[in-house]
Parts: sequence; C-alpha cells; structure tokens
Amino acid sequence: MGVLGFAARALLCLACSVAAAPPAWIPFNTTHFKRHQTIYTPSNKPVELLWTLSDDLLAITIGVASNSSAGWLAVGFSETSGMKGADIALGYVNETSNQFVLEDRFTSHFVKPVLDDKQNLNLIGSWTSNSYIAFTFSRRTILADCSNKQDRNLYVAPNTRQNVLVAFGTSMKFEQHGPTDRGSALVDLHSSTDAVSSLLVNPPVGNISLIPFDVVSPPTDVPATGTAYCYSFFEAPTDAKYHVIQEIPVIQDPRVHHLIIYACDGPLTSLFNAGTPKVLCGITNPCLRFFAEWAPGIGNRTYPQEFAKPLGAGDLSARYLMLEVHYNQVSPTGFNDPGAGFRLMLSTTLRDNDLGILAIGMAPTAIDVIAAGVMTKKTYDTPSECTQYLSQSVTLNGVFLHMHKRGYAAEASIIRLGTNQTKGLVQQNYFDFNSQGLIPLSPTKINPGDRFLMTCLWDSRNETTPTSGGYSSDQEMCFGFLEYYPLQALQLGWRYPGSNQIFCPRGNGSNIISSKGIRENLSPDPDWCPILAAPASAAGHGVQVRGWSSNMLFPILIAIIFLFSLF
Repeated sequence: MGVLGFAARALLCLACSVAAAPPAWIPFNTTHFKRHQTIYTPSNKPVELLWTLSDDLLAITIGVASNSSAGWLAVGFSETSGMKGADIALGYVNETSNQFVLEDRFTSHFVKPVLDDKQNLNLIGSWTSNSYIAFTFSRRTILADCSNKQDRNLYVAPNTRQNVLVAFGTSMKFEQHGPTDRGSALVDLHSSTDAVSSLLVNPPVGNISLIPFDVVSPPTDVPATGTAYCYSFFEAPTDAKYHVIQEIPVIQDPRVHHLIIYACDGPLTSLFNAGTPKVLCGITNPCLRFFAEWAPGIGNRTYPQEFAKPLGAGDLSARYLMLEVHYNQVSPTGFNDPGAGFRLMLSTTLRDNDLGILAIGMAPTAIDVIAAGVMTKKTYDTPSECTQYLSQSVTLNGVFLHMHKRGYAAEASIIRLGTNQTKGLVQQNYFDFNSQGLIPLSPTKINPGDRFLMTCLWDSRNETTPTSGGYSSDQEMCFGFLEYYPLQALQLGWRYPGSNQIFCPRGNGSNIISSKGIRENLSPDPDWCPILAAPASAAGHGVQVRGWSSNMLFPILIAIIFLFSLF
C-alpha cells in the first residue's frame, strides 16, 4: 500500500472512537451509568463498556457487555495497551454449578491470568443468553499498595487516561481467546459525558483546514546488518508558522523498530545535497532536538486546543527535519523498504501553546554493562544545573518511558528546587516493549532548577552474557521523553558516563555543564511505591533501590559522537 493510501486509511480511523448512545440490546439498565464507550476488536466486533465514578473518585461501578460471544468475557486495566501487568475482571458461567462467576485475576506477562490472592470485585448482576454475555460490578479505584502488585490503581484524575482491555471466548471454559477476539482503548474515566470522554481521548481537529506534509523516507535499500539506522532530510514550509495538528505514522515493513523526527539547526548541506542519495544509512545524526517519535504500540495522535508542535516560521519552530528510521532483525541480504515516516497534518490556525520535548536519562552507549542472570536497577539524574536554563516555568503534559526488550519497569520522578524530596511523575511496573506510548499527566508545573530522576529496571535473569547499552534492540537504554509547554530552547538532560558532566544543549548556548550527580540521600515520595524490587539473588550486581547511592555511574569508554543519536 502506498503512503497516501496508508495515510488515508489511518485518517478514517480517527472517527472510530466517536461516542454514541449505548445500543438497545444491552440487557442491563444503561441509565444507571453516566458514561459509555464502545471498544472494537481488530475484526470490528464491539464490546460495550459503561461506568460511573463515585463523587470522591474512590469507587467505580462498571458494566460490560458483548454480543459477539456467549462464553466468557473479560475487562482489564493495564499500564499499557497489552496484557502485561493487567488487572482483569473475568465473568463466565461455571459449567458444573451453572452459576455465574466473577473472578479477580492478574497476569504479569502474556500468559493465562491467575486468580488474585485477594478478590476485590463485587458482582452486582449478570446476564447470559445464546447470543450475549454481560455483567456489572464495582471496585475501588485505589487498590494497589507497595505490597500488592496484582491490582492496578485506576487513572481517574482529570486529564488522565486509562488503558482498558477487553477479550472474550466462545467456550464456557476460560481459555485463550481467538487472535482477533480482544481489543483495547485509551479511556478518559473522569469525563462527565460520553462526548467529553471521546473528545479528550481523541480531540477534534475543529473547523480548520489541514495541509498534509509527508516526512516519509523514499524507497530505501536497507543494508544487511542486524540493526540499521537510515536518515532522510526534509525542509518544512516557511511561508508561515504552522502547528502540527495530527501525526500519522506510516509503517509499511514490520522490521521498522522506531521512527524519530529531529529538528536540526541548519540545512545539513554537507550531508544532503544534489550529489548525494536521498537516504543515508549508517551516518551519525548531528541533530539533537526531538520533534516526533513512534515505537511499537503508538498510533495516530491529534493534539488538543491547549498545545501543538510548531513548524515553519517563528522562533524555535522546526524548519529543518531529520527523519531517523531504525530497522531491526535485518535479513543477511538486506531488503527494500518502500518508505516509513509520518504524515503531518498542518494548520496555520494555531493551538494555544507550542509543545516541546525534553529527553532525560542516560545516553545509550553510556549505560553500564547489565549483568547476566539477575535484575538490575539504575537511576540517572538531570540536575538543577541543567533545568536552570528554562527561561520560565513550564507545564508537563505527559511522559514517554523507553527501554528495549530487557526493560522490566521504569519511572520518572522530580525533585523540587531546594529540597531532597522525590515526587513520582509516572511509573510502569510492567514495561512492555511492544506496547509503548505517552503516559498522560494532569498538568504539572516544572520550575527552573527542578531536578529529574530516571530509573530503569532490566530483567536479565534468562541471559547468559552481559548486555551493553546501545542502539540495537539487543542492547539496552533508559530514557524518558517529557512533553511540556510552552516550548523552550533546552532539549536534553543527559549525563556523560563516568564524569560530572551533563549534556544540556539549548540552542546556541554551551552544551556541557558540570554536576556532581546525586549528592545526598533523597527522601522517597510517601505516596509512591518503588518500582518492583530486584530479587535478593541480584545482590552484589549493582542493584540500586530508593535512597539511591551517590555512586551511580561507572566509566565506559565511548566516542562523544554517539551522544548525538538516540536509540
């Protein structure tokens, strides 16, 4: 399928989440619920989800119904759009007693969910026939604590979203569902009406004209290597300032591992000119400012009225763009990719603020070697010396956590200027490499001089050789991408390996500053559980927990030039 055909199909899907009244076939009284959303499976089979939050947001009543199955039905809540770490409500009719059963289940991976040690669901009613299954139940929105990793606390605060999973089976016996008998949706549980829920998750474009701008690589001969990075250069229109209202990823080969658009300081004529190919593989990327990213699990995105990314004319607007396409598991003979990238939908009708991205963590090749046979947990800091270059307070909108295949859990935290008290921003106890994406936050103020911590936990218990940091999917990394507004010149807060230096590019200012790293004992957030602790067998292998050691970094000899690439 060509780029235009792919993009056209993707645009049509933007209408799939428009809210509608609950269908009449639902067997329970839908007027008892304030909110409703239909979640579709890949084969376009609907599962109806209805819910009502208590006034104090501490309890939720849920109804779920499917007319695609009369066997079992499940609804789950997850940190990602996949099963890993999901808290699941399973309903079915017991074949022996012929009684309806509601079970509270949990899965730590892509395996059959097991019964929770403690059942925290209250069945209200159930309805079954030869053509449908439905049930209603209630639960607390806050169930998990530091000793309970089987239950998920639900995202019910304003402007947050909850990943909701659904699945069903045709057999009365709970067994693996069919390949297309499951679905997921990002749901705003807090919204007051169906329409508001739909619009907050997928904001409207509005009555404005959109101009397509394709940042898509031409057909690319991908070299015969295990992993390959290929780059294309684009120049945005400069007749006006534009906002990117929609981002539509264009992926036509499954070996595409990730996409990144970087904003560059100039036209890069030394790399791309009339005498060079339109795609260059294996070069060093000189561009630093992150503009857009795609990884497995990320779909189309429409920006709300509050913010969007600036392109074209104007201070700090992206004008010169470098597209990075990372291919993984390339065949020994290489292959031809018809093209990958983004279709950006632009408008001169601007949103309220320019949106920016600040990357925190450790440069990939600077990550300490991860020992085999254990779990390893490390924390990297972005100090006050870096964020002091913010010219004003900014509002954090969301965080995208990124690791590779050994990534198990991650969190990003903040330490306010003048304190040693950590405050959790986002946390994933069950990181899923194949299901990544932005974790929305309620608007959070960031002030000049605040500090960030990025913590990653890797699982190498099944490995027999150590793992290095690097760009290949078989290597590891530890990153947090912080979305904020209004846009500032500060782009990165990366630590150099084995030194007191921080890489903080900010336009034409100096890129290198000095910092001694984590210099004091930090007080953990009293309302925040540490990410899953490594087992005792990992002792002596560099595992670190809250109250982090000041000796966070170990020297690794790398070339500084590698700091100019991401993955």
